[in-house]
Amino acid sequence: MRSKIVPILNLLEDYEKLKPLTDRRPVASLPFACRYRLIDFPFSSLYNAESESAALFISGSGHSLYDHIRSGSTWGLDSSAGGGVFTHSQLEKKSATGTDSKHGKFYYDDYYKYVTRSRAEYVAIMGSSLLSNINLNSLLHFHEDKDGEVTIVYKKIRRDDLIADSKLSALQIDNEDSSKVEGVNHISDLNGDEHIYLNMETMLLNKKTFLDFLFKAKNEDLSVNVANFISFTIEEGCTVYGYEYTGYLKAIEDIKSYYDANMDMLDEDNFNALFYRADPVRTRAKNSAPTYYGSTAVIENAQFANDCEVYGTVKHSIVFRKVNIAEGAHIENSIIMQDSSIEEGAVLKNVILDKHVYVKNGARLEGTPENPLVIAKNSVVYSNGEIEEG
Repeated sequence: MRSKIVPILNLLEDYEKLKPLTDRRPVASLPFACRYRLIDFPFSSLYNAESESAALFISGSGHSLYDHIRSGSTWGLDSSAGGGVFTHSQLEKKSATGTDSKHGKFYYDDYYKYVTRSRAEYVAIMGSSLLSNINLNSLLHFHEDKDGEVTIVYKKIRRDDLIADSKLSALQIDNEDSSKVEGVNHISDLNGDEHIYLNMETMLLNKKTFLDFLFKAKNEDLSVNVANFISFTIEEGCTVYGYEYTGYLKAIEDIKSYYDANMDMLDEDNFNALFYRADPVRTRAKNSAPTYYGSTAVIENAQFANDCEVYGTVKHSIVFRKVNIAEGAHIENSIIMQDSSIEEGAVLKNVILDKHVYVKNGARLEGTPENPLVIAKNSVVYSNGEIEEG
């Protein structure tokens, strides 16, 4: 299986509705389920398919992402024989220095050089905002059995599972052959259809087909994304197949969907469906002491990472590494990220604390399940309700 797939991770997801969590990080590096990042899921799919390398395309700064990935050794991407993680960030700045194209020549050249230098037969395009655990080996076998030019991953879901103004798209599936794709529609154009075939922004295609599209995209100023690939290949008369994904899926499009995805992990069935569907999900290891639970700690249906100290009450919540929760503090239905500290008497309900948040003695923070309250990174929350942002 090694070297059959050259992977491209298009990490250009819309982050506006995820602010302030995305003020200092791309969507791909959002923390998830105590010790993971969203990027861990596509990277784990690559690891399980024995991919040698990966190219990352990011619109803005990727500092937090690079800090997490490092050499890529966790996912087997540090091979001395053609391996590596090739990063292409600040694409919006490159577009400003390009040619007449709004993307600039660098945008297309980066894709071209990466793909043509690879020994792989197929190109895989993936994102990170559609939280899932895709088995690329199964996708590759399906693609080769069908012997088509392009295979798109989709999942049949209810329209209500996505936000009202979702920017995602849905596939048009052939009524007589459910594995054939006839086109693509924007979610907003579907007029509330009860079920849709969600385009999961993951595709596998022959290298020649990818390069043919890239040539057209450069001439016609098109973005390199799955929806444009579908339209191009169908116009060219290519056969496009759909591969149905049946595992856990959550589209991370706004704060509520991010919050809901984390809360889903407190349900054992959801957790197992995502993390143990086929192959394990890998993340960069951080060795430290186990979490300490004091004699006054009360824990109900919560997940903790390592190196925490807990003396208060935590119910139905996700707690990341190195969090201190004092005696008398009460946390419920919340997400507490790394290096946060909650003092005695503080109450948090339906709250997301970003990293390094200090909640002072007696402070009270309360959102709702429909509108979780988000506290930005490095903030201090005082007992009178005042919030000092870092």
